[in-house]
Amino acid sequence: MKTDDILKLALEELDVSFSTNQIDSIKEYLSIVYEYNKSFNLIGSKDKESILIRHILDSISLLGYWNKIFIGRNKDNKILDVGTGAGLPGIPLSIFLSNKLFYLLDDSLKKINFLKMVVSELKIRNVMIIRGRAEKLARENKYREDFDIVLARAVTKFNILSELAIPFCRISGKMIFYKSKKVAVELRDNKDAILKLGGKVENLFDIKVPYLDEYRTFLVVKKVKKSPEMYPRSFSKIKKKPL
Repeated sequence: MKTDDILKLALEELDVSFSTNQIDSIKEYLSIVYEYNKSFNLIGSKDKESILIRHILDSISLLGYWNKIFIGRNKDNKILDVGTGAGLPGIPLSIFLSNKLFYLLDDSLKKINFLKMVVSELKIRNVMIIRGRAEKLARENKYREDFDIVLARAVTKFNILSELAIPFCRISGKMIFYKSKKVAVELRDNKDAILKLGGKVENLFDIKVPYLDEYRTFLVVKKVKKSPEMYPRSFSKIKKKPL
């Protein structure tokens, strides 16, 4: 099946409206990731269809649940993608949510340069790129508790990811963690840590990513109070002694 058909059918299944320009932008992004991944190993998937389904469709599946997650809210304009890597989920989402401002955070210079090239090539005007370590930037006044939404799709232990992500979110904002079948165990083991960081588990949405035969869910955490100033700790402490 052609890329156009997969994209269009997937968006229709998610009940997401789209334009020809948006489809073209996603296709161009897919081609860029595919070509650069051969030399720079940006993501694990190597073939084009796998990148499209496992990464791009997985990223944009959030659009099908947007109204359920953010019902009754009219802000949600400032969105941070922590550990964005090749721009996932931030770049695909920014193409469909052109009225939102996305900040893509990563510490890898290779990936930052790639993201700058993508944004320039695709002429995306609602994306800002930040280079730095999350545990350091989250302690700066410029970024701390400054975002309406914090997205975390990065593959790392949940206790690490939550300590890095939650301090970026403003009170009443939301964190959205893209999770797999381990989510139940992760929640059981980390509920106290989420509360300690100022968050509260609000919802868990089981999702069906079109064309992907794997379990996916969105863990939604609402920020209910300020994160204690001591968090996030240094990365070595986060790894050595989980909350």
